[in-house]
Amino acid sequence: MTTTATHTTERHLFTIAHHWRDLREHLATRGTTWPPTMGIGIISNRDQDEEQAEAATWRAEALRALERDPAQPGWTAAPLRLDVLDTMVTIEAGLLELADQTAAAVQHAPITPAPPRRSWPDDPRARRTAEADDRRRNQLALRESKNPRRWRYTGEQRTAPLAALWLLARTQGVRGPWRPLTDAEQHRIDIVARTSAALVERALDVGDGRVRLAAPCPECAGPLDMHGGAGASPVVRCDDCGRTWAQTGP
Repeated sequence: MTTTATHTTERHLFTIAHHWRDLREHLATRGTTWPPTMGIGIISNRDQDEEQAEAATWRAEALRALERDPAQPGWTAAPLRLDVLDTMVTIEAGLLELADQTAAAVQHAPITPAPPRRSWPDDPRARRTAEADDRRRNQLALRESKNPRRWRYTGEQRTAPLAALWLLARTQGVRGPWRPLTDAEQHRIDIVARTSAALVERALDVGDGRVRLAAPCPECAGPLDMHGGAGASPVVRCDDCGRTWAQTGP
């Protein structure tokens, strides 16, 4: 029976497969952090006039450009984003292990080729029957070995997006050389899919974010929450008085 939890897991697994190329492209981009430091800066510099704020922005941009200038001694190409790389390694290792263990439990053993015969029946008719049986078994074994739906423990298909799609098919109940998942097996896929999708969204900043700041509201000393993510500019809001601070400038 399809449940809301199953639909959620399907969405998580699709998110991983769909955004894997985005993660690869994100490896060489300049990193961002969540929560961004703008929250404290906006509050502590709330009395800074526009001219000072603009000057500070230009200074920061000039420093960043200087750091990336190829004419500078010791300049090198932008390094890989280690946080994104760690995320990809973690997700891929987890999904491959989950797919391996799930396949070991639910996937039917493949048909093996007919073993070599030491002798054949003396009767011609019996021999023809035996030869036909061996040919049929070898054809089935060859076809089964090339079945694209079967999960394999070696080869090029062992990637995070393909593991996610294979697990997605298991969750959707697609028929193939396997038995249906048990509740415990499905629950484990639910957990790994949810955790992995959250890591992808966090690395790409495509999910909603909220965090409680340590600094109190400068107006009423109430608690401050920062809201952002999913490409939106972060906003700091006081839970008590409702005042908000939004990021300005680049």
